[in-house]
Amino acid sequence: MKIFKALLVISAALLAGALALQVHAAALAGQNEEALSKGTEAVQAGHFVDAEKWFEEAVRQSPQNPAALMELGIVELRLGKSDDAAEHLRQSAEIDPGRPGVYLFLGIAYAQLHRVKDSVDALNKEIEIDPNNAQAEMWLGVVHLQDGHPELATDPLDRAAELAPNDLNILEYRGKAHSEVAYASYARMTVIDPTSWHVHRVQGQLYAEQREDKLAIAEFKEAIRLSPNNSDLYEELGTEYWKTGLLDLSQQAFAKELELSPNNPVATYNLGKIDIETGHVQDGLALLRKVTANYSGFAATYFYLGLGEFEAGQTNEALVALEKARSMRPEPQLAPRIEYQLARVYHKLGRTSDANHAVSEYARLKDAAAKLNPTALSAISLGFGSAGIPSTQSPPQNSK
Repeated sequence: MKIFKALLVISAALLAGALALQVHAAALAGQNEEALSKGTEAVQAGHFVDAEKWFEEAVRQSPQNPAALMELGIVELRLGKSDDAAEHLRQSAEIDPGRPGVYLFLGIAYAQLHRVKDSVDALNKEIEIDPNNAQAEMWLGVVHLQDGHPELATDPLDRAAELAPNDLNILEYRGKAHSEVAYASYARMTVIDPTSWHVHRVQGQLYAEQREDKLAIAEFKEAIRLSPNNSDLYEELGTEYWKTGLLDLSQQAFAKELELSPNNPVATYNLGKIDIETGHVQDGLALLRKVTANYSGFAATYFYLGLGEFEAGQTNEALVALEKARSMRPEPQLAPRIEYQLARVYHKLGRTSDANHAVSEYARLKDAAAKLNPTALSAISLGFGSAGIPSTQSPPQNSK
């Protein structure tokens, strides 16, 4: 159960806070104050064996004290004594079923013992007591994931991420659960009909994620052969052509996408972008102006609009578009390109100070983007997919 062992670090992180609350409550009641306090001090110092001895003393003095039982169970859990931990935590929950945290740690203990149903029941009880407990939701998802049911893990992990959006452990296991569900769906698709255009599309997407662009192109072309009127397939094919620098083929694919889906802003943007990059400036400007007239809010659109306006000799219009793009928090790969083009525009307008500032920003942002993990960059780009206007990547040629 490798996942559980790794995640016990989280339990240790929760340990000090959980024990401090319990000891404080017990101290106020005047029960086992010294033993509980000494145990907590040992936990905070990382001396779990000593902590266990103190909490065992606290339980010996007061066998029905739910706080002492819970503290002992948590420390035993930290020491890998899952059987003992489960029993003491169960006793604590039986005496005081509303105690915050007790069912969380009981669920973890049962998970360590491979008692999946008992673990799920305990974690659900914790969530009933505290609906905002992100750790309980996370563990519920992890238990389902480890039990081979990622489809049951996604909902609790999604809720955990809503409650704790910056928790890296939650995000990691949430991604794992969704990935396993996706791959299970893909495998099922292959079994149902291995020659389906759906299967070729998915294979193309997987190759694209792996940067195997030639293989991705082949899969998307086969998908199009099987489903020639699917505009989305042309979008994905055009994107792969663009990534590999085959701009003429990319233009053809995006033109076909727009033919099949005339009012699609993504298709309009894609073709406009390629028109600008291949020198068909007036055609590109007409398309991009149509997009910005109806869909504001995407930095990439204004970047290409500004690039086109500048190439068409409309410097003031280019400045407006590029400054708009700069103000919209562009993604790391696009931001330096905006500054580069702004430097050209400022220079043309005789605004030397602004041009120098843009050059400095270009260098700074390009250096910052270069330091980002390629996987992180891909994840960032995925946030700007065809649900909106697609993001740009580093240009295959020209326009820095």
